[in-house]
Amino acid sequence: MRTDVDQLVRELPEAGIARATRLGLVLNPGLETETWRGLFAHIVRLVRTSAGARQTLTARLGDALAYGETGDRGLIAECAAATGINPGPLRNAKMVCLRIPVSCRHDGLSWTQHCEVGIAFVDPQEIERWLAVAESDGLSAMALRRRIRSHVASQHEQRGASPDEAAITAFHLMRELRAGDRILDRHRAAWRQWSPSAAQFALQELRAVTDFVDTLRARALEPPVCPRDPGLN
Repeated sequence: MRTDVDQLVRELPEAGIARATRLGLVLNPGLETETWRGLFAHIVRLVRTSAGARQTLTARLGDALAYGETGDRGLIAECAAATGINPGPLRNAKMVCLRIPVSCRHDGLSWTQHCEVGIAFVDPQEIERWLAVAESDGLSAMALRRRIRSHVASQHEQRGASPDEAAITAFHLMRELRAGDRILDRHRAAWRQWSPSAAQFALQELRAVTDFVDTLRARALEPPVCPRDPGLN
């Protein structure tokens, strides 16, 4: 039996919630940590036990994660383990919620369509323009993705990657690397006991990672050419 959105709204605790919609949550400003953690835990339980409305619940998880972005570093990994949702979609949900507040989401569009736009664009005006295009042209999520990809590809052909785009790429890369670092740290005892053949296989599979580390080590020994690296701002 599927769970409808109205039922999900009724099941949410009132404390801390200013507004609940099909496309996410507006939380009251200045929530105490314990109140926020309790609300977050409740949404996690709904995801784990509800048979439907997965898009609505993912959007609400994204809003809760975005609200608590300065909290525990391992929150997304914790949430993934508790809900069975992969960390990638949770990170995307958080990013989309940070870029597209509930007040800017279009009721006529699905959460998936908001994700297509929110993942692809950072500028609020560009985000609003593409949400409006998706709604006015009646684009499905797949059609919207194809049109966005075509637009981005044409933009890249006309100009090289801008400093902003380089910074965004560096941010996403470091975020993924930090997540991998936490996983490796948790399982340190296991991989330290791998056999020589397992270690050799891992090195072959992770060639890009080892190249990355070797390059950074070499780069770190070079004299600095400027006080700031714009790619990691």
